Amino acid sequence: MSFKKKGSLSLSINAIVVLVLAISMLGLGLGFTKSMFAKFGSKLDVPPPNIPATEEEPIVTVSDEYSIKTNKADVLTLNAYNAAQTAVFHPELDCTSFTAPVKGADQKIEAGTYKSFKLIINTGVMPTDITTTPIEVCTLGLYTGTVTDPVTTKQVTINWQ
Repeated sequence: MSFKKKGSLSLSINAIVVLVLAISMLGLGLGFTKSMFAKFGSKLDVPPPNIPATEEEPIVTVSDEYSIKTNKADVLTLNAYNAAQTAVFHPELDCTSFTAPVKGADQKIEAGTYKSFKLIINTGVMPTDITTTPIEVCTLGLYTGTVTDPVTTKQVTINWQ
């Protein structure tokens, strides 16, 4: 009888060892899979949707709310529609507390068509009152030549971080 007891003890030790090895291998496999998906996710770059501007909505942005970090430059993309005669347009962003320069290239838009603009918001200079108003409503304007009044405008919300 003592032989059967040793055999059953040996069998249970083997089962425990196999179970520990199986759990260890499962953990290593899950860790490897997670790290591979993290590497793939960091390399994946999804472009913002290209929503066409129309006569009813002459300035179209991907979102009406933007989160911008105050210690680095950021890019704001917009599509602008020209319903009038062919002209050269340039976009500008007007915020009450924004002191950093905004750069955007002028583009010629044919009448009845739209073009995409990119604005580089250089936030090297922080907004003047970021501690009391971290969220601000700004105006995107589309201008022609040296005219001070915009052809069309759109309001966007910027959350300074």
